[in-house]
Amino acid sequence: MFIYSRRVGTVADRMENQIPEQIKHERFNRLKELFEKNIEKNNQKYVGTTQKILVEGYSKNNSNMLTRKN
Repeated sequence: MFIYSRRVGTVADRMENQIPEQIKHERFNRLKELFEKNIEKNNQKYVGTTQKILVEGYSKNNSNMLTRKN
């Protein structure tokens, strides 16, 4: 997800009635919250189970964590 930002020279940049930044952020935050709730709900079905995962190495940011490539 990302917040729409105007790109100079594009058709969208020339459109009238641009949405104010505050509203963009409010909408983004609502969407992000909904997404996170759905992810949490979906992940609950895996609690207490064992799953196979692919680990590709240690995290670049935290050597105590393992990571995978997307």
